[in-house]
Amino acid sequence: MSTAWKHVVPMLQVNDVNATIAYYCEALGFVLGAIWPDAGAPRYATVSRGEITFAFTTDLGTSEGSFIAEKGNGVVLYLLVDNVDAAYKELLAQGAIIVQDLVEFAGRRQFSVGDINGYMLAISEA
Repeated sequence: MSTAWKHVVPMLQVNDVNATIAYYCEALGFVLGAIWPDAGAPRYATVSRGEITFAFTTDLGTSEGSFIAEKGNGVVLYLLVDNVDAAYKELLAQGAIIVQDLVEFAGRRQFSVGDINGYMLAISEA
């Protein structure tokens, strides 16, 4: 018996779930999905924009304490959009951390955004 694979949702380990939610929603235009637990400091949340979803956690559910690892090291998340110029202007106006202006790369126009945890988002035309 086989099963259909649907999506990949990157789960990013972050320092502060609330601060990460704020950055992704305010600067990058994402919308909050799930958050857990409902009370107190959240340990897990999801945000979405279009067909893109990210999950954030302060740990990987493997222990009572925080999982210790270097966040963002070597990770680039490649996001495809219909209009890279419009995305660039929007995110720049909203205060996103632009770490690479629009450039040609591998036959596509793209730019890169950093997040507050050290992860890189390369945003490219589809």
